Amino acid sequence: MSNLFAKARAFMSTGLQAAAGVSVTYSRVGETALTLTAVPGRTVFSSTLDGTAKIEFGDRDYLVESADLTYGEPALGDRITEVIDGTTTVFEIVTPNTGEPAWRWSDPAHTRWRIHMKKVS
Repeated sequence: MSNLFAKARAFMSTGLQAAAGVSVTYSRVGETALTLTAVPGRTVFSSTLDGTAKIEFGDRDYLVESADLTYGEPALGDRITEVIDGTTTVFEIVTPNTGEPAWRWSDPAHTRWRIHMKKVS
């Protein structure tokens, strides 16, 4: 039965990339840039400031297959460049102000990361 679930997860991952993936360039200082397919998204964060609830949206998240990121796990300062509506846009990995880490696993099998990004240009 677990083999069936593993096959289903692999199929879902491939289908997600095929249906919603975009070509991006992932870069890290001192490393060769990688071209990979990532699925863009967005996370809603909530926090409380002086007793007042506050809802914030992150600039952008990317779902990235861990096997595609040959540097190892995502690191603060890494950048993803994507062409959005004809404009080259650069995002940098950041830690959201809500205390959430800069990235987290997006699936139970730990094959995909959800990376939180901030637009830098």
